[in-house]
Amino acid sequence: MTDAAQNLNYDGIFVYRSGHQLEAMRLIHRADDQGEKSRLVSLSGEKREVLRDSAQVVCILPGDQSVVVAKTRPPSLFSSSVLTAKEGFANFYSLTVTGGDRVAGRVTEVLNLSPKDTHRYGYRLWVDRETGFLLKSELLSPLGLPLEQFIYTQINLLIPIPDELLEPGISGRELTWHISDNSSSKNSTVEQDDLSVWKATWLPDGFMMADRAENLMPRRDAMVKQMVYTDGLASLSVFVEPLGDHEPLDGLSVMGALNAFGLIVDEHQVTVVGEVPSDTVEAVAKSVKQQ
Repeated sequence: MTDAAQNLNYDGIFVYRSGHQLEAMRLIHRADDQGEKSRLVSLSGEKREVLRDSAQVVCILPGDQSVVVAKTRPPSLFSSSVLTAKEGFANFYSLTVTGGDRVAGRVTEVLNLSPKDTHRYGYRLWVDRETGFLLKSELLSPLGLPLEQFIYTQINLLIPIPDELLEPGISGRELTWHISDNSSSKNSTVEQDDLSVWKATWLPDGFMMADRAENLMPRRDAMVKQMVYTDGLASLSVFVEPLGDHEPLDGLSVMGALNAFGLIVDEHQVTVVGEVPSDTVEAVAKSVKQQ
């Protein structure tokens, strides 16, 4: 699945549902000697586009009257949370495989991943039998009910992708541009000592740090520290920032399949966000300490 998502050319339309939110998107992706290049276009709701290549990510947001440009982070094994299972993940999930289902007119194998504890959700994945491309996925509650779904309704695989399909369809000339630079974004190799001042002292078994960074949040002057943890399938992020004028998050907040828990620690806002059960984000948040 990882190889197919990163190395195939494809042009597809998928539907994404989280809670009561339902969106249709078009994803165009090309991989060649110059690396990966993709364009994500919203087909419902407000117009939005995200263009990504090996150098930068460009988010065109007409509703916010803005274009946000950021440097692409260095390639990471954990760049796609549902496609990064490593050897050993079976210690935390039970895996069964069935076949014969069809998605977008293609025959798939169905992978069922059931968690062995209560700290993570389950997954059901529909994988194209010919190419290994992920065509449908469900994030499952402890009762086996879908919390989040995405499904391709149309997909063209292994096709030439011309340059014009990867060009933005929305003009950003009249919008406000926000361009990040090295002064406002620091990666883990540079700032590891500083970021290690803050640490989650409890994590579910199998969760390891995948990334850490410090970024300047839009419309704020403060730098926000972020630490990303994953077990290869599930992931959660820890954010730490100095208290400001904005209303702090205190307690649990639920946004579809996404749970967030916030609290104040040593005059800092600590927020843990992830597609994991609410008890998990709360326990991780309450364990975050300044070393």
